[in-house]
Amino acid sequence: MSQATPVNLTARYPDLDNGPVRTDIYWQPEIFDQEIERIFRPTWHCVGREEEVAQTGEFFVKELPTFELSVIVVRSEDGAVRAFLNACPHRGNQVELTACGRRSAFTCKFHAWSYDLEGRLKSVPDEAGFPTLDKAAIGLTEFPCDTWQGFIFVNLEDNPAASLADYLGEQGADLEGYPFDQGTARFQFAGEVETNWKFLVDSFCETYHVPFLHRRTIHSTMAGPDNPHGRVVDVRLKGDHRTTSVWGNRAYEPKSVQGMALTHTPGVSITSAGADTVELPRGLNQTRSPNWSIDVTVFFPGFVCVIGAGMYFTHQMWPLAANRTRWEMTGYLRPAGSAAERFGQEHAMVELRDAVLEDANTLERMQRNVATGLIRHFHFHDHELSLRYQHYTVCKYLGIQP
Repeated sequence: MSQATPVNLTARYPDLDNGPVRTDIYWQPEIFDQEIERIFRPTWHCVGREEEVAQTGEFFVKELPTFELSVIVVRSEDGAVRAFLNACPHRGNQVELTACGRRSAFTCKFHAWSYDLEGRLKSVPDEAGFPTLDKAAIGLTEFPCDTWQGFIFVNLEDNPAASLADYLGEQGADLEGYPFDQGTARFQFAGEVETNWKFLVDSFCETYHVPFLHRRTIHSTMAGPDNPHGRVVDVRLKGDHRTTSVWGNRAYEPKSVQGMALTHTPGVSITSAGADTVELPRGLNQTRSPNWSIDVTVFFPGFVCVIGAGMYFTHQMWPLAANRTRWEMTGYLRPAGSAAERFGQEHAMVELRDAVLEDANTLERMQRNVATGLIRHFHFHDHELSLRYQHYTVCKYLGIQP
């Protein structure tokens, strides 16, 4: 008998019906253009972690492909984390060409204009040749920048409509206290997928597909005999954001190599459905189900943080076109203290990579089919509530009917 949630999730939210939804928001170019202007441009975007700029002068360059922008993120002299457009006001050349490092100043390689860590113009060769130049009025373009639980966010608006804390809202508050800062061992997968950004988000937010698409990988850990339909534990809607709690098979017995890897990981793998001693904040496994494995937390529109007791990883969706998305997945693990633990981490990364590639495998075919205009509606399962809510929220921002 299944110990997962019964089919009554959608009924908790009377503003959402359980009927078919329109598919044109997944492929119409004019709708995509509205999404960029009304949803993505005004929002806060995660660009990295504070551990990457722990010391004064440490920096990294982050590309924001949706907007064709390059951003320098740096720890300034006053201890603040700042974000600047990677462009010299003199002639527009990129100021910083190195991906990361440490600087006392940023100097353009074109004409050697130099800027301090607060973005102020400090040095101009042959300054006498600029008779009206006011250095105090010139500097790197700075973006609003703030942090939450060590994550660094930037906003492209001069005066954001909401502070970062207000944007994150209840969902952000409910996750405070998780040991994000312990995940200092990182790995990343990235690439362009010929699919709409919403399809990518959707693919990680439901487990109805687990018994079928993942039958050779994570089926036994996130579904199995006691949960044959891959039902979730819970879905909670919080403002524009949402969290899906995923079921875990506590009776799962790993194969020999997998078992050895799990024994030696410094933190339980996302794919193992095991237990750990981390004290969870209120917003993780909010029902306190004994069969919980992970939470898929979505910060609308395109930042997804998948959190388990021993590791976490993020998905960042950067829309490029109605049918093309830059996808970045970054994993965070506790540092390995031995070769055996390092082996366990590598095994966990490979398992996770294989499962995620199975998710991505379906997306380009789905995109081509809906773009024909012949599939006019989707029919969401009750446990695909997160997908339905994303659809509802996008339509809300665009002022159209779902």
